[in-house]
Amino acid sequence: MATKHLLVVAAVLGGSAQLASAQGAPQKLTIGIYAPSVEFGTAQARLAYAQGLAKAIEQNTGIKTEAQSYASLAALKKDNVDYAIVDGPCYATNLGWRLLANANIGGSTTRTWALYSSAGDSMQALKGKKLAYIQMGCNDEGFINNAMLESEVDAGFFGARDAAKDLTGAVASVTSYKTAQAVFAPNGAAKGLTKLFDTTAVPNPAFVEIDGKANGTVTEKVAAAVIGYGGGGAINGWTKASRDPYTALASRLGPVRKSGLFANPEAVRLDAKDVLIDPPTLKDYNFIAVRHHFVRAPGARMDD
Repeated sequence: MATKHLLVVAAVLGGSAQLASAQGAPQKLTIGIYAPSVEFGTAQARLAYAQGLAKAIEQNTGIKTEAQSYASLAALKKDNVDYAIVDGPCYATNLGWRLLANANIGGSTTRTWALYSSAGDSMQALKGKKLAYIQMGCNDEGFINNAMLESEVDAGFFGARDAAKDLTGAVASVTSYKTAQAVFAPNGAAKGLTKLFDTTAVPNPAFVEIDGKANGTVTEKVAAAVIGYGGGGAINGWTKASRDPYTALASRLGPVRKSGLFANPEAVRLDAKDVLIDPPTLKDYNFIAVRHHFVRAPGARMDD
């Protein structure tokens, strides 16, 4: 009898699992994180944040959820994770992914970046020097040349570019290792360096659905868990999805072509009197004495 009960329970559980699978509910979810521009400090801290978020998702969905941290966007794509935290510039170049939430850092979903220098307080002092940057693998050239420098600085202005795997490493290249003299970073992230100028607002990381295997109900629960997550750390929280900051950045990744604009001339009304009035000098007249000179042509006769 006990054996029969066990068989019945197993059949029911097996049927439930098959039904869940048929409805598109996966048996396990994987959350990836690739956010090199966020100041987690260490790889362990970055993974710990993703694991905390994965636990919140598991509690809200009832589906076992694990987290993986990645050193490149290519590796994250290769693993084909279910959902991911990806850096703002990376989502701006992959807008086909479904956006579920925007990261909140410092009370905003975007941060203004700036150019920082250790070589003086002028742009000209950096000519021929090295520029450190975060190698995101998400149109890095377009991000630096066009979004950061607005296509106004010649490609050969900097002597070389020093790639770093994350923001901490890029800043350290200038402040500690001295392998570069300038770096683009969010405001306040490059302490001890001189800020030359602000560049543009860069969106914070996005939480996105990568493969779309889960059904809509599961994805809605995942999004709700993310928006309600207050784990703290480098990312303060999450807000409802808005593509606007990412599409705005995407539009700035291409070359900026500037051309002069001509102002439209203002219409001027002329009074007819101004056109037809006689100048006063035409009314002044006088007689001029004229002396007549007669010239006789050779062989000609002059009559009286």
